Amino acid sequence: MMMRLPRHRKQISDANFLAINDLLEAYGVAAMKRDELREQLMPDPTVIEEYEDRCQKLEDDIIKMLAGVSPRMVR
Repeated sequence: MMMRLPRHRKQISDANFLAINDLLEAYGVAAMKRDELREQLMPDPTVIEEYEDRCQKLEDDIIKMLAGVSPRMVR
């Protein structure tokens, strides 16, 4: 996620609370599955699109959450 959101690298690395960790983990799982699907010989474009949408929604949620992070929630 730090590569996808370079402006937020510091916030992501300093964030230490369950909600952001859960979103980051969910993004990682979805991105890995999306990449696996893309590598298939005959990938199903509908399924790939679902995972691309899922990744984008998680990315958006992470950005929204980081925008509302209180300094108390950071290491």
